[in-house]
Order: sequence, then C-alpha cells, then structure tokens
Amino acid sequence: MKTAGFTLLEMLTAMFMFVLAVGGLAMAMDKIFAANVTMRRDGEVRQQLESLLDESMITPIDVLEQGREVGPDAMGATFTARAEPAEVRNKDDEELGGLWWITVRAEWAEGRDKQSWEEKFLRYQP
Repeated sequence: MKTAGFTLLEMLTAMFMFVLAVGGLAMAMDKIFAANVTMRRDGEVRQQLESLLDESMITPIDVLEQGREVGPDAMGATFTARAEPAEVRNKDDEELGGLWWITVRAEWAEGRDKQSWEEKFLRYQP
C-alpha cells in the first residue's frame, strides 16, 4: 500500500530548517537596522559638529576662551567649543602671534558606551 504525502519526520525536518532560516534572517535584519541607526546618528553628530566649527570661525575669541557649550540635542549629544593660544614658531624660532587652537568636541552615549568626536583647527585672530 503506497500513500502520497510526507511523513511526520519529513515535515518536522522541513519546519526546523524553515525556523532556522527565518531566525537567521531576523538576526541579520536586526543587525542591519542597528547599523542604520548608528550611521544616521553619526551623520547627525557630524553635521552639528561642522555647524559649530563654522560658528566658531566668527565667534569672538574671548567667548571661546571661556568655553562655549551647546546641547544636549534631541538625541543627547553635547557640543563644546574652546579656544587656547597656539604656540607656533617660524623657521627663525620666532613665535607667531594671533594664532589660536579652536577645539570643537561632541559627546554622546550609545547604549552604555560613551562616544566622542573632536576636531581641532588653527584660527588667526590679531
């Protein structure tokens, strides 16, 4: 007597393989979404950091010497800008005056980890 269809063992094996495939796909999608959120957050922080860099080019040095803090923003990032005199010398070992190091820093938390980005540039202010 020959019957058409699948045995219980074949059905269980097929279901197990399907569950494994769906579980692997779900884990992969979770990682992709987490990476997307991280990249989007990094892009937003980078954009705000560049904006603060631009503002620091026109902000008076005496304000930046005391430090300027912006934030926290909607996602919890805090931005600071600070100026300190730069000791730059020419080839004759003479100090060049009027140069300032402008440091702009962003700090935020991602989960339990504290993240930060820092940019530094020279600015001339006689």
